[in-house]
Amino acid sequence: MQVPLDEADSLADGEMRLYKAGAFEVLLCRVRGELHAVENKCAHQERPLARGKLRNHLLICPVHGAAFDVRDGTHKSPPATCGIETFRIVQDAGRVLVEVPKHAKKPKIDPFSGPQMMRTR
Repeated sequence: MQVPLDEADSLADGEMRLYKAGAFEVLLCRVRGELHAVENKCAHQERPLARGKLRNHLLICPVHGAAFDVRDGTHKSPPATCGIETFRIVQDAGRVLVEVPKHAKKPKIDPFSGPQMMRTR
């Protein structure tokens, strides 16, 4: 499903903007003139990424500092151990659209984000 992102073309380099697109919150980022769209949910504890920092292509979670590459969603630093969802951007006749699935997938839960049981001798 393609969802239009109003005023996305006015996003300046290094800025991010949050959009609702179907079942998703999409965080649109402009880096070096290119638009990238990621889900607004950290893979570590599913916290919002919109208040994080964008450093070149790295999006840094404001809660625990996990970093993700906005180009492909890969995780680049702990505490996350897996990446985040990315979405395809389509630019058509002056409009910016994001392609999102009709339904959200089950969330990727970081196996190390919940309460941990430690065994001692």
